[in-house]
Amino acid sequence: MPNIYQSAMFNAERFPGKIAVSDAAARLDFSQFCQRARALAKYLEGLGASRGERVAIMGDNSIDYLALMHATAITGFILVPVNIRYSADELLYLIDDCEPKVLLIDASLSKISESVACKLSGRVTVLHSLPESLPEPDLPALTARFGNVEDDDVSLILYTSGTTSRPKGAMLTHGNLVWNAINYMVELGINEKARAILATPLFHVGGFGVVNGPVLYAGGSLHILPRFDPVSTMATLTEIQPTHLFLLSTMWVGLTDMEDFATHRIPSVSFVQTAAAPLGEWRQDQIRQVFHNAEFSWGFGQTESCVTTIKNRYTHEIMSHPGSTGYFWRHFSYRFVDEDRRLLPDQKGPGILEIKGPTVFRGYWRQPELTRETLTPDGWLHTGDTIRIDEDGFAYFLGRSKDMIKTGGENVAALEVENCLARHESVMEAAVLGLPHEYWGEELVAAVVPATGGALDAGELQAFCRQHLAGFKVPKRIFVIDSLPHSSSGKIQKFMLKEKISSLLSQ
Repeated sequence: MPNIYQSAMFNAERFPGKIAVSDAAARLDFSQFCQRARALAKYLEGLGASRGERVAIMGDNSIDYLALMHATAITGFILVPVNIRYSADELLYLIDDCEPKVLLIDASLSKISESVACKLSGRVTVLHSLPESLPEPDLPALTARFGNVEDDDVSLILYTSGTTSRPKGAMLTHGNLVWNAINYMVELGINEKARAILATPLFHVGGFGVVNGPVLYAGGSLHILPRFDPVSTMATLTEIQPTHLFLLSTMWVGLTDMEDFATHRIPSVSFVQTAAAPLGEWRQDQIRQVFHNAEFSWGFGQTESCVTTIKNRYTHEIMSHPGSTGYFWRHFSYRFVDEDRRLLPDQKGPGILEIKGPTVFRGYWRQPELTRETLTPDGWLHTGDTIRIDEDGFAYFLGRSKDMIKTGGENVAALEVENCLARHESVMEAAVLGLPHEYWGEELVAAVVPATGGALDAGELQAFCRQHLAGFKVPKRIFVIDSLPHSSSGKIQKFMLKEKISSLLSQ
């Protein structure tokens, strides 16, 4: 059945010698890229990563990272990308949950590697690099050409924060990845002439799923940056002259804050996309000046839908529909329900969105109950997001029904941070929420009530959080208050708390 490796092999035959991937040190055509994927698959199989087994990878973007994604179709192992900002506690939780045979952790992350080494001994093979040279493996001819997986076999497990206190592993199948690429090719007209720069991290679905993976699938070329940095990214854009560009909103803020950004002109770019948080009008204006031949796009999606379900193609569409994120793509069905999951009579919303289509994920790894809560037996994905549609069919995101904060492109479960704060001996109660912020999208803030007789210091609490959580989950500001507002049922009324904190900030 179709998979992204099979498409890369098609491109190797259809466009011989065409560069598929490149970075600052290397350039591989499609044939060389596929050979590397085959070699890595067999190498990992020799370490125990056979069909259905997991391989976790924690590192920067690289050619091998992409090759491993394609290699999953050859021997059927499952790749588990790990957020490079995870703490030792979070990494150990993930390893306990998905039980990988191999953990590939970049040598640059030596501090976290050393802190977990003793707890991993004998449980998982830890690699700090992959062999630079591997022989061409002896594979059956059909496997070497088409891979050896089915549509509904799992290719990736991506851990995403949810309403529970721990991240959950969303299982994306080979069919999900293929259909995501098809959607982008059909809706945005991506073809073999496309060129893109990969600067968004591959441990998030957007890194590969938004623009970048589809460009490679279509036979285009992808240039890889290990991490985003405004100066190096701008230099690379000038040098590579891509046709398509996707960056998170925080990245666009970094670029537009450069003193000379507005003086640049990148005429090659025909399509620009952002996501994660709104951008100020002046930033959007600068982006349109620099990429003056490009259409400007927003979008809506989530890991569980293999990223995009709503997007505009042309700038004038969102300019004439202010606040819209675009329209539903053609390969999805959608419907609106209320908080009790009852179908709403008005299917224009506002209501909680449910979608159905070929990119909807298979479920959460080893969490059948949560999967049943999220996926109906006939395949409807309950997004938890409130949407409405206008008379022209354009969609508007109104908010998350789940208690989530989206900060700097990262989803943070309020409960996870609240549980961490509550572990501190001087904290009686804690609540976490997001406040609007131009750079972060939402600024993660916390309100804490001291334990009886306890004394609280915000800096001390932040340091405590850093010991147990990734940096992006640490509240930017912590307010020490006498009490939290509660409903009659004992639930914290966060809308009232938000008003109280906003009032404190305005004083």
